[in-house]
Amino acid sequence: MLRSDGTLELSETEIRAALTRVLASPRFRDSPQISAFLSYVVDRTLAGRSDQIKGYTIAVEALGRDASFDPNSQSIVRTEAARLRQELARYYADAGRDDAVRITLPRGRYVPVFECGQPAVPPETAEMPTVDAAAPTPAATAPLAPDIRTAPAPAGGDRRGRIGAAWLPVAAVVIGALVAYGLVNTLVLRAQRSRTPAVEQADDPVRASAYAARHGEPRIAVAPITTTGAVREGRVDPAAVHTILVNALSRFEDIVVVLARPGNDRPGTVPADYLLTPILVYGNESDPVLTLRLTTLPDQAVIWHADFETARPGETREVARRRMALEALSILLEPFGIVAAAERRKQEQQPPPRYGCALLAAKVARYYDPGRHNQTRECLERAIADDPGFVLAHVLLARLHVRDYLHGLSASGDLSTAVTLAHRAVELGPNSARAHYTLMQIELARGRVERARELARKALALNPYDVRVLMQVGGFMVATGDVDGGLALLQQARRHLSTNPHPLAWSLFLAHYLRDEMTEAAADIAEMPGEYDINLVARALLSARTGDPEGARAALAVLHARQRAWIEGAQERLSRLVAAPWIRDRLEADLKAIGGADTH
Repeated sequence: MLRSDGTLELSETEIRAALTRVLASPRFRDSPQISAFLSYVVDRTLAGRSDQIKGYTIAVEALGRDASFDPNSQSIVRTEAARLRQELARYYADAGRDDAVRITLPRGRYVPVFECGQPAVPPETAEMPTVDAAAPTPAATAPLAPDIRTAPAPAGGDRRGRIGAAWLPVAAVVIGALVAYGLVNTLVLRAQRSRTPAVEQADDPVRASAYAARHGEPRIAVAPITTTGAVREGRVDPAAVHTILVNALSRFEDIVVVLARPGNDRPGTVPADYLLTPILVYGNESDPVLTLRLTTLPDQAVIWHADFETARPGETREVARRRMALEALSILLEPFGIVAAAERRKQEQQPPPRYGCALLAAKVARYYDPGRHNQTRECLERAIADDPGFVLAHVLLARLHVRDYLHGLSASGDLSTAVTLAHRAVELGPNSARAHYTLMQIELARGRVERARELARKALALNPYDVRVLMQVGGFMVATGDVDGGLALLQQARRHLSTNPHPLAWSLFLAHYLRDEMTEAAADIAEMPGEYDINLVARALLSARTGDPEGARAALAVLHARQRAWIEGAQERLSRLVAAPWIRDRLEADLKAIGGADTH
């Protein structure tokens, strides 16, 4: 059909087919950010809502930024738009050279243009990343760590310390005005190659079958979102819900995410281990309920389903979507969640792949056992020897070493091995939140607080949907003096965890103890797993504070019999876990007041 101006009018079906081909190409498959960007602007344009395509809405609804995003000071949308234009040019110069319909993103705007195939643009002329004229220098601005707290932090005393405003601004990472295009391009390509996990498109079961998980990680396919009941327009945007689920899942490095195409979710057609099906169910209420169902493939056994409110009083739509994603992914992907439990059952029936080391590491982190500890270490070392690029193995082995150091179990008594492994993990996986918080914990133990704070911000920005990130960053904030802010994150993590891991239990205890909330501190101690030295320290402190000096001295006696280092150097031991001098001084004074030991 011709328009009045003589140009060819393209149908929505043709445009969506063109989008599908682009997203299925290898470069877009490995780049969830620009894929989400392109899908969002195309969907909005086809829905007749191109006027809503702004830098802010792209950042919040497509790229996963929170509602505090400032498009004037943060360049993520401009940077991703430049990458998107560049990758589209490359696609149409190569794999898409014969496509009948082309999608382009004109410079200076974010609304896409759809046109009939034109001669391909050579990759040499592809647009280099541009910088807004308002920006003083070409820079890649680090995203602001999302504030994912659902309630204000409790009020604290004068000495509880706050990071406060130090956590709100995020420093720009200045690349420099003279960085050559070739270098920027190389860095972009390297980041794309190392990004893990990739969101894959299950558009063709034959082609998709070649995308095997590299280390046996579980592969989760996300089905297209559907609706049931009497749909009321404007209540919930199904595309936005689907996008945030996919984007949130893609932040976890221990899974592989696959997008199941409509009609290709039949048994045997999706190259995945699990299928996550989102359904918006409309009833008599004003807002629908989001139902999520997880089934195993290819047998389609339902192993989990749950309903989530799509709106709560006082929530914006974006906050509601983020809350739903956090609630769902906490249940599915926590260390002892639905997916991990299903994977453990599988490995009881077959030899474990390298990913099995990750499941062993989760058990060691929960319950310390020397035999299992050595087995896990050897498993991870073999996995790294087999594949030096296995990011998660580097992270988990580093965490084994740092836990040994923090709890006085390290034979070498230093962090050298953990430092090497963690730095390598960050290098291999620049988008790995777990690699960043592991290095954060190491730098904190080494006394490098500001560097650790940078890593904490980065980890939280990389994956605010991982309860392990909330737990570790919250613990860091408490240990560095921001007791109230850290407690808010810790409590949010606790709400979404079925267990209470030791780092969480200790950090919650420390926060409650410093706030003089002894009932809560006692509950935290009751949930501390294992028999670590720091558990005895906590029991001694609580007993002394609650009027049980005999119990306090008994706990210290056991501690001193086990580790003389707590007699001769309690300050040094505490410094491994606590960075704020005022907290260390208070704990040391409280331990000294119990009597029977010189804590210096």
